[in-house]
Amino acid sequence: MTKTSGSDLATLKLAIENSAARCGQTRIVTIDGPAGSGKTTLANELANYLGDAQVVHLDELYEGWNKALDDILYQRIQAWILTPIRNGLPAKHLSYDWIANSYSTWKEFRTTPVIIIEGVGAGHTSIRPEVSQAIWIEAAEELLLDRVVHRDGEIVRDEMLIWKSKERSYFELHQVKESANFQLLGQ
Repeated sequence: MTKTSGSDLATLKLAIENSAARCGQTRIVTIDGPAGSGKTTLANELANYLGDAQVVHLDELYEGWNKALDDILYQRIQAWILTPIRNGLPAKHLSYDWIANSYSTWKEFRTTPVIIIEGVGAGHTSIRPEVSQAIWIEAAEELLLDRVVHRDGEIVRDEMLIWKSKERSYFELHQVKESANFQLLGQ
């Protein structure tokens, strides 16, 4: 598990607070990086540190393994998250049930001054115009797969090996790391 230092959180908070809201009155913060690097942990720690912030977990929006990074993901982010926020409305999204392999329930959240979108795909070029701060987090390559398998179980190992290739292509195509305002190293 990645723990962010208090000084990292303080630096991120200051940058977020000093950045312009680019999606209505809301500052969108994205956290992207390889599976197992600590995106969810960082997002939750940052939301707690900021106080009034919501977190959107992209693994709830993916449509299974095969369609996770398809263009439909970014259409969903625009339609379900960014467009309502831009218009001062609460956002909601369908949440994917990985056991049933289908979307199961709507998840609604209130609009807060900061919305953190975390997950592989958060740094996509189509989202960037409305992002106030983009964060990249990575960890040593030899740790990543083991972290995910430890978290999600041995059942995901084969899918993760395929996923690693997909995420690498996505990172390169969209220059996610190079476009981030902050680059952090998960421990």
